[in-house]
Amino acid sequence: MTAHITGGLTVDLDNGPVGTRYDRDASGKQRAALIIGEGSDAFGITVTDSGPELLDQLQEAVSELRAWAALQERIKTSPEVER
Repeated sequence: MTAHITGGLTVDLDNGPVGTRYDRDASGKQRAALIIGEGSDAFGITVTDSGPELLDQLQEAVSELRAWAALQERIKTSPEVER
């Protein structure tokens, strides 16, 4: 049986490391996944059948999130501006 998510899902990156996993399914087909967290708290995004263009989109989205996080850090350390 395969799990299917039919609604929204939120995973906090602070839950653990981010990495990759490569293995084979029961029939021997290769699989690849992005893994967030570890142990029973791990969450995987399978990219086995994703083409390079989709993975480029994922990389671009992560770059945008990194820029947003950096901006938030700069805002935290900036002096307040009076209006």
